[in-house]
Amino acid sequence: MDVAAIEALTATASTALVTAAVTDTFEGVRHRVAQMFGRTRPDPKIDQKLVATRDRLAAATPVEREREQAVLAAQWQVRFADLLADYPDAEAELRALVKDLGSTQRSIVTNTISGGTQHGPVLMGRDITGITFIAPPGKPGQ
Repeated sequence: MDVAAIEALTATASTALVTAAVTDTFEGVRHRVAQMFGRTRPDPKIDQKLVATRDRLAAATPVEREREQAVLAAQWQVRFADLLADYPDAEAELRALVKDLGSTQRSIVTNTISGGTQHGPVLMGRDITGITFIAPPGKPGQ
């Protein structure tokens, strides 16, 4: 795999991981990533780093969260690049993780007012002036 492809994959994986850290799917992701790094069993050091990532994001205010996400994503990008350098066969696992997280995260909306994560549309009486809702392809008028 060339350097540009590794950078693209690790950047996408790290962003997806950090985004997942504050969702209901994180426990499964956490186990999967720790297993990926441990190769035969979950790596306890990586598991601790995953928990620290989740805790750091959970403790961040909405204003701080974006900066924290960028810092943590950069750290995970380096970890994923090191993983691929040590174990090139992990590429398929990392690609599968990215694919699975991408499909999961498309259905998650973060409610920055309460700091929580909601699944599906979040309106709850908020002023939605200027927001355009676009129906998915093949579902006109919904």
